[in-house]
Amino acid sequence: MKETNPLNKRSVLFVGDSIGEAACEWNSADYGNTVGWPGRIMAWNEMSGFNACKGGASVGDCRGENLVINQLIANKDNEYDYVIIEGGGNDAWDSAPVGVMTEGFDGPFDTAAFGGGLENTFKYAKENYKNAIFGFIIVYQMPSSQFGRMSDMSEYFSLAKKICDKWEIPYIDLYFDEDFNKNVMKSETPENIPDTVHANSSGYNIISPMINDWMKTL
Repeated sequence: MKETNPLNKRSVLFVGDSIGEAACEWNSADYGNTVGWPGRIMAWNEMSGFNACKGGASVGDCRGENLVINQLIANKDNEYDYVIIEGGGNDAWDSAPVGVMTEGFDGPFDTAAFGGGLENTFKYAKENYKNAIFGFIIVYQMPSSQFGRMSDMSEYFSLAKKICDKWEIPYIDLYFDEDFNKNVMKSETPENIPDTVHANSSGYNIISPMINDWMKTL
């Protein structure tokens, strides 16, 4: 029996920061139409949708109005089968407070902190994209980065995993996979992350199939 592809011709909204935006590929002749994992995944599966990820976006309030939640707000009038959320790197860049996970689902959430911002983002997504399938991407390690706390984001993403479990948001964890970071992504070298933060095309070629396979399980 032929396996069906649950992503085929479905619609998807990607929200997140510059890693999801993949601006490094915008002007590439090879990847101009398949930018980052959003572009590749949409092309591979003939999906419709939109990559709303924006460089500099944060989960908590440290970047002012450039927030991941605002990408959800801007697209709330559209229907999507999948909503895939990514973020946290800029919170670590700014050494923003990690915060805590609240006990309930109603708030208030301390959006000055990463944790409160993530809970607020998940609450908004679930209330305004009622028919969507959700997922959260925990990105790779950036051990050579000199920006804020990016060289060790384990505290941020450990909390993110707990918050995902609480809100029943499935996640793919690229950060705490030591073999992947050391031997596949080679996060300590410039081979796939030339500026210590942003993946290049070879990096996206590694990451995108993993995210694509994970999305098929949602």
